[in-house]
Amino acid sequence: MPACPPLSRRRFVAGGLLLAGTGSVILSRAGYADALSDGRFRSEVADVLRAIEPTATVLPDPDPGQIRVGRLTIALTNLYPRVARLSGTERRQAIESYLTAFLRPAPGAPSGHTQTFDTAKSRLRVQLVPHEVLRQTPSLVHRAFSETLIVTYVLDEPNRYQYVTRDMLAGWGVDAASLEAPALANLDAASKKANFQLAIADDIPVLVMVATVDNYDAARLMLPGYLAQIAEALKTDSLTLAIPTRDLMLAWPADSKARRDMAEEVRKQMRTGAYARTDELFRFEKGAVRPLTVAERADHGR
Repeated sequence: MPACPPLSRRRFVAGGLLLAGTGSVILSRAGYADALSDGRFRSEVADVLRAIEPTATVLPDPDPGQIRVGRLTIALTNLYPRVARLSGTERRQAIESYLTAFLRPAPGAPSGHTQTFDTAKSRLRVQLVPHEVLRQTPSLVHRAFSETLIVTYVLDEPNRYQYVTRDMLAGWGVDAASLEAPALANLDAASKKANFQLAIADDIPVLVMVATVDNYDAARLMLPGYLAQIAEALKTDSLTLAIPTRDLMLAWPADSKARRDMAEEVRKQMRTGAYARTDELFRFEKGAVRPLTVAERADHGR
């Protein structure tokens, strides 16, 4: 088995996990009850973007914490805190500077359309996204994953990623089946040092939280080796997993006494967190991931 990622063993995770005296688990993560969560900030950014790049195509997106410009997805969760206390010209200039860094990469930086597949494949990674994304961008290369999620493929770049489209695939001269193996291998390599936090209650490991905020925490649901390390840390052969947002994975033993509370917490995190993914629950055992069965969902209060 590969070396385990750095592990943080905590009874209390600051700003994160609160362990009650009964041994139950409550997850407390700050929501975005502000202009970021209700879409006002994205509208402001879109206005600035159209002013500096009049030909840019701003696409609709169900997540107010990001803005999609053509094939690029730009996260706003890092920008918002930077400008929240600014106003007027200073605020606008800060937004312009942030957008320019994304839209005008350094000279010589390759795009997905200008590279060959052999060059591009080292940057490929997977992303798990809601089915609804296809209604806005039907050209994405994808495959089914679960009732609510699809697998998409992206080209990773510093601070952003670019979705792979059918036009890009045609330009590379390869089929969709050629993407998944290198995309998973690249994410697996990038996850060797991906920290996860282990919560302890009454000296028993009860919960793992993966929140590296590197854009791929949810996608790690597709890495059986990484999940096996989580199962080892939780001292169980059977995990229940959830990815309520892009930047949060939760895992707990399938027979946890807090399993119903955790299942409800997943729904809360999906409603209040940025980059919502799904409230589906998944099982990892015998090296494979699958959605919970009807009986297993009922056992989690679903």
